[in-house]
Amino acid sequence: MILMYLLGVIAGVATPLQASVNGRIREIFRSPYIAAVLSFILSIILLTILILTTEHDLYIPLRTIAGQPFWIWLGGSCGTAIIILNIICLPKLGSARNVMTICFGQTITGLIIDHFGLFGSPVVSMSFIRAAGAAVVIAGAALVNGIGDRRVREGRSGSGGSALLYVLLALACGYACAMQVAVNGTPKTFTESAGKATLISMSVGLITTLAVIAVITLFRGKGGIFDEGIPVRWFRGFRPWMTAGALLAITVVGGNAIIAPVLGTGIATIMNLIGMMGGGLVIDATGFLGIEKQPATMAKIIGLFLMIAGTAMISLM
Repeated sequence: MILMYLLGVIAGVATPLQASVNGRIREIFRSPYIAAVLSFILSIILLTILILTTEHDLYIPLRTIAGQPFWIWLGGSCGTAIIILNIICLPKLGSARNVMTICFGQTITGLIIDHFGLFGSPVVSMSFIRAAGAAVVIAGAALVNGIGDRRVREGRSGSGGSALLYVLLALACGYACAMQVAVNGTPKTFTESAGKATLISMSVGLITTLAVIAVITLFRGKGGIFDEGIPVRWFRGFRPWMTAGALLAITVVGGNAIIAPVLGTGIATIMNLIGMMGGGLVIDATGFLGIEKQPATMAKIIGLFLMIAGTAMISLM
């Protein structure tokens, strides 16, 4: 069981690392959408090699899949939604508000999924201790993200627009994060393979991202897909280190596919958040991949311990 908790944290740590790598890829191809497509394609290639090496076949029981509810396909689509909603909300809400809103949506949604047993999750009823634990987790996340710090308010306050709209979109992003954790555990049960379940999720994510690109191009042209002012290098700009983003994506999706059926969506989600916040603190403090350095203050460290304490409360139910 301890290994499951650790895997949840590792999947969480992989999330900000993946974002950092994909940010560099975006700079080269001047498009977050192209970066997402490249990440999905590389993930599918690496997963195929891994599955053939370890399991020696790519058999997926299509007849069994056909008898499953439609929502089993939504894990990959949630991945696409997470990428797009982050792109939309980050410049409008600022980094701290965006992460905190997503964290709130993700934590609450994970507990709701557990309470009602949605998406095939085991039922874990809400209790006062679990609700209090969620409040402690959110308070800790607020400290980790510097909410209330004057420099955060002034330096990362976003840029205009209807704040309510972007808060709602960020909450939707948090819902997508928790839903992805819950949904991706289901394909593992009938494929009997975390690798094949992850391959299904990545394939659906690629199809969804390509569909989004097609729709945006139809209504806005290529200008809706590419950033301005950065030269397009296409695959001439490809570097071997870019495969790290795909490996990290596999770690996130595959790790959650393993732990969600065991720990429940609520705990799995919060273990992810602890890993995300802890990994984010290290990335900020070291300036990993060119990220602007930000010191790990005592308030942020206390916030991380509060998140761990809140998770322990939720585990007690």
